[in-house]
Amino acid sequence: MKGKIFLLFAMNINLLSSAQILKVDKGSLLLDSSRVLIGNVGLNFDIHNRSATSEREITFVGLKGTSDIVYLSQKHAYISINSVQYFKSTGGPLTSNGYSHFRINFLRMKPLSYETYTQVQYDDGRSMPFRFLYGGGVRLRLKESKKISAHAGIGIMNELEHWKNISTDNSKITKQILKTSDYVGATLQLTDFASIMLTFYYQGGYDNQDDVFRNRVSSDFEFKVKMTNKISFTSSCALQYEDKPIIPIRKLVYSVHNGLMWNF
Repeated sequence: MKGKIFLLFAMNINLLSSAQILKVDKGSLLLDSSRVLIGNVGLNFDIHNRSATSEREITFVGLKGTSDIVYLSQKHAYISINSVQYFKSTGGPLTSNGYSHFRINFLRMKPLSYETYTQVQYDDGRSMPFRFLYGGGVRLRLKESKKISAHAGIGIMNELEHWKNISTDNSKITKQILKTSDYVGATLQLTDFASIMLTFYYQGGYDNQDDVFRNRVSSDFEFKVKMTNKISFTSSCALQYEDKPIIPIRKLVYSVHNGLMWNF
């Protein structure tokens, strides 16, 4: 019980969604340097409600490991974003989710640049054993200064998902949907030691099998405080809403994380 109270007290808000957010600690992708490798590795405490059924809400606690790695060439940026999470509910089994996301930002120094990406993901808590997507689009730099960095993106992705039919016999449901994938994000440097990162996403597409348009809205927010040149404290929360879930799961889910991040 004391552990749960500590988690709730230490929590701050950061948002994490299925369209992933990059959290590097050494400036933006506009760095003049080339042939530079930057990134971070993090360990977080979690609490969230990623329940597998819509009838009742279950709260989970657990641990999460993350890594963000960026290689900056003279013209392009190569980005790897990874996460794995283990969690458990009271009286329930140990379960997990995770993803690996790879993205290339072409002509990264230009106000209008281009990006392609691919991602592999699974989520046991929401009965989704497999998701694979790939896509691309354009990225627009809205503002870049020492205090504020803002950007937006518009793109298209092809999403393949496998779900367990939890309402019947756990048989596999396969969905492949072409979706728009759009976002807007900003980073605000509050002081030399503290910063806030916020991103909003929209993904939507037409499901030919069920003759319905499916929408997904999500948001990411992170608060980061530097403790040393290499170690930062992070606190974050993720929200995601799907108006027409493929299986009967909760439409709105959240994730809250606190932890330490090692920057390199």
